[in-house]
Amino acid sequence: MRTMRLTLLPIMVLAALLTLTIEASAFESLEGVWDVHVTILGACGPSGIPVNEFPSMITFTRDRKVIEVAGTPLLGPVPVLRLSPGLGTWQHRQGHHSTAAFTFFRVNVPANTFAGTQTITEDIELSGDGNEFTATGTSEVRDAGGNVILTGCNTLTGNRID
Repeated sequence: MRTMRLTLLPIMVLAALLTLTIEASAFESLEGVWDVHVTILGACGPSGIPVNEFPSMITFTRDRKVIEVAGTPLLGPVPVLRLSPGLGTWQHRQGHHSTAAFTFFRVNVPANTFAGTQTITEDIELSGDGNEFTATGTSEVRDAGGNVILTGCNTLTGNRID
């Protein structure tokens, strides 16, 4: 009986420490649904001034998937509509730092023909309480043949919904 008590004590301590570690790491996770404000910049780097803004919603899943839906179907500079949600993956890097990348389809208007894809890559910094994030990112637009035709930069701010 005494041996059993001595064996159970370290197991209980280990379980308690594991629980605390899991709870602490929840603040380092993007997992959840986010209300996001996107700002498209006119140039990359410190000289980039905002040229367009719109809302977005992003879900970061437990298995590291990204589902992103923009609040507008319009894309510039040519008359192009966004045809799908953005789908991709995210990865926790260290501490409050993560990265994400997602791609969506584009269609030419009014011809209603496939215009290509656009891939967004984000470098994300989560706030200390885990309920907000800021991000800087790049955009790569490819035509229907897969050729890069435009690149750009953006910033994001996000507030956790769930």
